[in-house]
Parts: sequence; C-alpha cells; structure tokens
Amino acid sequence: MPQAKLIWSPFPYQAGFCVTDDPDDEGLESVKLVYDYLQKIGLVTTKAVWPFRPDAPSGIPATPSSTLRGATLQDQDYLEYCRALQRAGFEICLHGASAGNNLREKTKQAFEFLENHLGPSDTFICHSKNADNIYWEEKSAPNALSRRLLSIYSRHQCFGEVVESPYFWGDLCREKIKQIRLFRTRDTNTLAANPSMPYFEGRKPLVSGWFSATKRSFWDCTTEQALSKLTNENGLTVLYQYLHRYADWQNHTVQPKFKIAAERLMAFSGIWISTVSGIMDRLRLVQGLFVAYRQNRAWIVNTNAHEARDLQIVLPPGILCLDNHPAIQQSGCLLRLHRLAPQEIHCLTFSQDIRFAGNRTAAWDAEGKMKFDFGHGTVFLNLSRQTWRASHAGEIEPNQFKIVFKKGLEKIRPISKAGHWELLWLFWGQSLIILREILFKKRSFNTDKFLGAREILLEDHEHW
Repeated sequence: MPQAKLIWSPFPYQAGFCVTDDPDDEGLESVKLVYDYLQKIGLVTTKAVWPFRPDAPSGIPATPSSTLRGATLQDQDYLEYCRALQRAGFEICLHGASAGNNLREKTKQAFEFLENHLGPSDTFICHSKNADNIYWEEKSAPNALSRRLLSIYSRHQCFGEVVESPYFWGDLCREKIKQIRLFRTRDTNTLAANPSMPYFEGRKPLVSGWFSATKRSFWDCTTEQALSKLTNENGLTVLYQYLHRYADWQNHTVQPKFKIAAERLMAFSGIWISTVSGIMDRLRLVQGLFVAYRQNRAWIVNTNAHEARDLQIVLPPGILCLDNHPAIQQSGCLLRLHRLAPQEIHCLTFSQDIRFAGNRTAAWDAEGKMKFDFGHGTVFLNLSRQTWRASHAGEIEPNQFKIVFKKGLEKIRPISKAGHWELLWLFWGQSLIILREILFKKRSFNTDKFLGAREILLEDHEHW
C-alpha cells in the first residue's frame, strides 16, 4: 500500500538548521566581526552567554584557568551588543551564570539578569565541568555500564540536580528551561542520530527536554552534499560551534571559507534557519500530532493546547487529496495543511487507499478505537459512533481523544521519549568522537591536558 508521511518542518521547508554558539574564550571584537556579518546575511543563531565573571574555578576538582576566559554581560558594551542581537532575532541563552562553579543564588541571579536585560530564553547550555551542571558527567550516561565507564574517564563531580547541594538549581530548571544540550554526534543530520529530541527522561525529572548537537565544522555541514542529504532526509542540523573563531582579524570580517559556507547555506532552497528555541518548539508541536488511517482516509489529531500551522504531508506519486477545503493545498506530492486548531481531529480523504509511516501513526482497528503509546503515556482515540469506556482513560465520546500520562508525569506531561537503543547509540557516538580525537587529533586522556593551562586545545573547527 502506498505510504505517506507527516514531516516536522513547516511549509515551505524540507529541513532545518540551527547553531548553538558557546562563548568560551571569546571577546567582543571577535564576536562583532562574526555577528555583524551574520546579521547582514540574515543567519540567526542561539548565542550562549555568561551574565557574570567567575569567582570560582570550573569543576570539582578544578579545571585549568583557560576554561574561565570569555566575555560576560558585565561588560556594558558586550551587553548592548547582545541586546542588539536579541532585537535582530538571535536567541540569547545562558551558558551558566559564569564560567566558574555557580552557587544556587548566583544561578538565580543569572536568570533574573537575563530576563531583566535581554528577555528570557528557555534554552540552556552547560559549560565545561561546572559543579552546577545538571545530570552531568557520568550521570548523563544511559545505563549502569556506560556510567561506570564514563566515571573512569571523567573525575569531575556536578551537583545541579542534588537538592542538598549548594549548587542545586533543579527547581529553577524545571520552571524556566525547556531544553538542554547534551550528546554530540558526527552526523550532519542531528535529527537522524536523535529522532526523539527534545526528549524527556524519567530518571532526570528536573529537565524538561534534552537535545543533541553535531560536532563538525561549519563547512562540513554546509557542503552541497550535506545540505542535499539534509533536505532529502527531511532532517535537521543542530550545530555546536565557537563562532568567534571564524573572525578574520586582518581583514576585519569573517574568514573566507566561513563566508562561502554561510552564503551557500543561505542560498540553499528549502532549509529553515532558526534558533534552538524555535526549532525545538516546532519539534514538540509535531510530536503532539498523531495520525490514524483506514483505506483512503486519514485523521490528523492535534493533541497540543495550541494550533498547529503549516503542516506538510508527503504523499506517494499519483495520490490526490479529495477535500475541497481552504485550509488544504496540494502541489504535486506535497500536501499542506494551513492550520489545525488546538485539540482538533481533522479527516482527510484521498483518491486511493493509503497508510502513514512513523511511530505516531496507527491503522484503524475493527471498532475505530485506537491507542498510541508514546512512551510517557497513551493517547486514546475514539473514531467510532459509540462512547468508549477505555480502561485507565474513562469515557471517551465519539470523535474525541484523551491523553493519559504515566503515574508521576501528569503535571510534567512529556510527549517524547528516547528509547534505550537511541540513548546508547548517542552515548557511544559521543564516545567515538572522543576516541577519534585521542587517536588522530592528539587528545589526551588527561582532561586537564586536553583543556590546556594556557589555551583550550582541539577547539579549532578545522580539526573537528
């Protein structure tokens, strides 16, 4: 039977691209050289910042002083420039309160500072080995064996989620943050490596969502081959970078290779360039959509509390949507749904029998009563003509649905779960990145030597 699929990106895009930019070792001058150029070509990013200068080392035990270097928002000129970036559409998020270990009160002050001076961001990017990092170091690993292996490699301790610790800020994280960057991959399509992002982990209840990032050079991710692959796969690149390193001091602009790559990305058709927050909100929206299908009909269920706009369904060749509705538009194999209202169930009729691909789809059962298990709960959908008295869900009226979350998750209401094998794949993928750098990039098993007492080694993007 011909197969259709609902894709995550909004019309008219086939894929997405966003950049997370860490502030380590940056200065205002280098930031301005790069970001003046990015503003000129319209390439927005998510830029992480430190509100305060460090008053403690990073890590327990302490890492070298090179991990403490970088501009902060206490520099008035830097603050004003970040304000201008935020007004221009860039996302400014926290990289922690400072580059050093941050006590709870300082983290609280950092959120207040960001909200008062730049506006809030629901993205957070942990820095180095900071003691206030949350579920970090060996606690980031997915099972007991991987945690044990990581604890052998890393000797640092982090306490952001430990209530008894002076570094605890987990309640603030739960209140203010929707996603934190965690694993890294070499795949230029980050979504292929981490298809469930942003995902929630039950054993890490203070973090609403985790997302992964690609550790490659900007050039690697913007070649014609990489961008074509991205659009063909309806993928997403979430790129981990230190953008200030692309500054060309001699010519007071950006390095020529970076300029070529950035302009090639901007000129490539079909790629949505946005901030981490914008991208993750879209992924969450699509995670809240479920599809039931039977013969030549399909029901799109919007379980979100807000409307879903510019949805796209890729149809098999030759199949037409027969609905004459102003909110539906078909061009070739692409069907656009302009808008689904909150909690709406929308029925589509096609010229042939059809099925849908994906883990949020289900074929109509004999009675028109379907269950969608999304890991953290179940969606009960009643498309029959009678009230469904479903176990654990109660009564569900015809053409209605109900979401039942697992015990303890009723208030959190997480919609996406990473499976065991996906998390293991992400962990071992990051481990292979480290092994590759040890074997081929002169990285040392000694963390202090890797970070460097005078400079941060291995952060030249051309060697990633």
